[in-house]
Amino acid sequence: MMLIRAFIAVELPPHIQKELEIILINLQKSGVRSVKWVNPHAIHLTLKFLGESSPQELSQIADEIRKIAATTAPLEVQVQGIGAFPNLKRPRVVWVGLKSPPGLFRLQKALEDAAEQIGYPREEREFSPHLTLGRVKREASPTELTLLGQTIAQKSVGTLGTMMINQLVLFRSDLKPEGAIYTPLAHFSLNG
Repeated sequence: MMLIRAFIAVELPPHIQKELEIILINLQKSGVRSVKWVNPHAIHLTLKFLGESSPQELSQIADEIRKIAATTAPLEVQVQGIGAFPNLKRPRVVWVGLKSPPGLFRLQKALEDAAEQIGYPREEREFSPHLTLGRVKREASPTELTLLGQTIAQKSVGTLGTMMINQLVLFRSDLKPEGAIYTPLAHFSLNG
């Protein structure tokens, strides 16, 4: 049986992608070479990573997403701020933040609960809405990590804009040497 690497996410509007592209260009000028930067057109808000899934599991999760979307009203979020996980002293993931309404957390929890009922493992970390800009490579030196942390700390990223979440997407993810390729498998409109 062929397994498909999949996740549930929100696509970003072009005006937010453009703002993220400007931030990425500035970060890339920092000289830190040990970061795999994300293509701004591939950045999305991940709500639930599913991992390797059978076609039957994807059909089941699609049915659940459809039900959840039908009872969820569109949400407005503000894109603002910059940081790193786990922190600026040991950056591993560079991100731009989202100021999110409680409804986004309820939506993510509903998706997490539905996925768990189908057999997907529950995410251990608490949901922290963010847009990943880059991932630090394992071979990054302590000097590069310090430089990256300092660069992020010096960047002032105010509000980049607001975006409406009015659709969820079930994505397929194919890992390639040049980066992941994301293909939408299904779209679900929020109609609550």
